[in-house]
Amino acid sequence: MTMVTPSPVVGFAAPAGTDASARRDTGGEGEMPQAVRECYGYTVDCRYDPAAEDVVNRFFGPWSEPSGPGAKVRVEIGVAPTPAEAPAPPPYFPDGWDTSDVVVIAVGDSEAAVHIAPGLVSVRLGPAGLRDSVVWGRWLLEKAFLILTLRSSDHYGLHAGGFTVHDRAVLCTADSGVGKSTFAAWALRRGAAFGGDDAMVRHLDDPSGAFFGYPHAVYLSPQLLGGWPELAGATADPVPRRDKLRVQWPPALRAASRSRIEPSTMVFLTRDHHDARPVGVAEALDRCWEDVSAGKAAEALPAVRADLGDRLSRMQLVEFGLSTDLDANYDRLVRLVGA
Repeated sequence: MTMVTPSPVVGFAAPAGTDASARRDTGGEGEMPQAVRECYGYTVDCRYDPAAEDVVNRFFGPWSEPSGPGAKVRVEIGVAPTPAEAPAPPPYFPDGWDTSDVVVIAVGDSEAAVHIAPGLVSVRLGPAGLRDSVVWGRWLLEKAFLILTLRSSDHYGLHAGGFTVHDRAVLCTADSGVGKSTFAAWALRRGAAFGGDDAMVRHLDDPSGAFFGYPHAVYLSPQLLGGWPELAGATADPVPRRDKLRVQWPPALRAASRSRIEPSTMVFLTRDHHDARPVGVAEALDRCWEDVSAGKAAEALPAVRADLGDRLSRMQLVEFGLSTDLDANYDRLVRLVGA
């Protein structure tokens, strides 16, 4: 099944020249407040129960002029009035995620329904889910945007992080457990602008070649979090079944993040060696293809493959061996990209 590009939501964009406060509409009596935000390059019309306002602000970050190509998604967030069963980790992908018109992500006391064709995400948060950024962030909203992207014929995602070093943007990808999130987070600690640590989204109708990430949170080990003074007191919720915490950047570090990057380099991280070895475009495309093509209808694949191949042909492609010395890894990367 080919996903229809999320249909435009009419009448929610504030006129040019208005300030940030004008981007939130409290609505009339009985109506849900409304906010305009951006996520993975999508412009988001978010309507929400007032009890979920903190979730909206924490997930989407402060309002800024959307920088994506214009694709729109609507998000509705409601709050259940009474407790339900305790939150429980959902499957990595729920049943029917690649075929159903409506994909349901259920996590016990909370759930999200992802309506593919209209580009609508409807979230219901239970009391426990409302308090837990892993529930409303990682399990529901982050996953909903990923599913919309994977099912779309007009967008695709890379299992990658992204950051910008002295105006040189880098994509970094790796198998789970190699250290992609740590590598991207350490780059921010050393002065890079953080773009995301797990997924970067490409919009086929964006001629700039940009990729868009989720820059408001990062997944770190307790050991790394404990040794990072600037993160003392940061909101950090444990991810069940993983030795990771979902850490929300405090304001000082959030200011050093940007969702949009135009990469000049892509590194394939490995622990197999400590070298930087060139990778050809065909090999890079093959390495990315399983993730990029997941959920796509067959008729969408040629355009996706052509776009990704074109993007990769414009980048320096390197298999980058990691050592245990985080600073040394970063210094080698800076030399590699010529920053």
